[in-house]
Amino acid sequence: MTMETMTAREAPQGKPLPWVGHLLHVAHHGMWDFLAKEQRERGDYFRLTLGPRQMFVIAHPDGIERVLGTNRDNYIKKTSYDSMRLLTGDGLLTLEGDTWRTRRRMANPAFHRESVRRFVRSISGISQEALAAWRWRIPNGGTLDLHHEMMLLTLEVVAETLFGQRMGEAAGDTSGRAFAEALKVLSDRGNTGVRLPLHIPTPGNLRFRRILQTLDTEVYRILDAARKETEPRAVPTLVHMLLQARDEDTGQGLTDRELRNELMTLFLAGHETTALLLTWLFTLLSRSPQVVERAEAEVDAVLGNREPTADDVPKLVYLRQIIDEALRLRPPAWSIARDTVADDVIGGFHVRAGDLVLPAIYLVQRHPAFWPHPERFDPDRFAPDRAKSRHHYAYLPFSLGPRICIGNIFALTEATVMLATLLQHTRISMDAPDAVRIQAGITLRPAGPVPVRVRWRRSRAQA
Repeated sequence: MTMETMTAREAPQGKPLPWVGHLLHVAHHGMWDFLAKEQRERGDYFRLTLGPRQMFVIAHPDGIERVLGTNRDNYIKKTSYDSMRLLTGDGLLTLEGDTWRTRRRMANPAFHRESVRRFVRSISGISQEALAAWRWRIPNGGTLDLHHEMMLLTLEVVAETLFGQRMGEAAGDTSGRAFAEALKVLSDRGNTGVRLPLHIPTPGNLRFRRILQTLDTEVYRILDAARKETEPRAVPTLVHMLLQARDEDTGQGLTDRELRNELMTLFLAGHETTALLLTWLFTLLSRSPQVVERAEAEVDAVLGNREPTADDVPKLVYLRQIIDEALRLRPPAWSIARDTVADDVIGGFHVRAGDLVLPAIYLVQRHPAFWPHPERFDPDRFAPDRAKSRHHYAYLPFSLGPRICIGNIFALTEATVMLATLLQHTRISMDAPDAVRIQAGITLRPAGPVPVRVRWRRSRAQA
């Protein structure tokens, strides 16, 4: 222990209850609301006691920079990701050290900017197919559950662009529901002090094992289909790249289990987060008709009646600002967890080896010192001239540092193309956007259906 850590202050915390600490408070308020309350009462750095575990919460960009940037080797993904490993195994999301670096090198080519550009045609085509299905169901406009529709849409995009497969509505619906159930089980495990091993046949464990079987069946089906292809593709998909990838030091490829883990990770990250982004985005747009009008004007000016192409994406400047602002207010991954290796000092407070450190993305992206009128939906915050002066670590919906999400360019491109297509053909609105309750588990999800009214901007002939 250094002199600095010995003289550091103890971070404030509310009085914990015997044995359970603050777990009952979390259960009562929900983790997200409880953290926001604690920040208001105790400041940007505070502690929680979660059963036997101590959590150090960070809601200031300077502290987050310490964890993800300047002292990142001291903060690793160890026990903090054990729940997620039950679903994804050891993959890009959960690996550490040299194994993670090797795996990242294998996957990088599929997510390079030029590779993503080649996927735009597929993203646009699948979006057009979804709109055609809507026109068949509601030819004169009508009501849809937007979150359900976005989950199906983004799942098809992931299956086609990353895996070279198509899901179909029945399989996509089954996989989407299975992922939603799996994430709920993992969130419940994360918010309780009792985490029984999966081999113990509790009702929750039995349900989770059934979910895993459903998802594994689909992932191995995709893998087997890719292996049976004999002709090379004009645009190789990630699964094909991973099948051919070799460790440059050993010459070894990935085992079936390692391939399964990477596909499961991308299955999760590739559709859940983008679907949530689009869902929350339209709840925000429903309160801001002037933003919708400006966005439609940009789409009409750039695209007219044609489908978006890769060259159009950088021209849709205001749409990107809308997406960034939606990610600020409703980041799908609303926090990041790390395990502390050695004692440290953050924000003047002592962090101990073994502490669970939580950079709270949701809180820092609403910090009034960095975001004036933080609850206001204002895409102009991300106009180029305003973004330059902002603290680099005040906005991190895809994390930052070496572990920044490998799919961030893909996700932003996908969201831009989908949003442009939806705005081009529809006007989506909600009667009561504020009634959509937020549920903070592993991701920031709506607590129930998200009913929206859809009106067509263009006739079938124009489309």
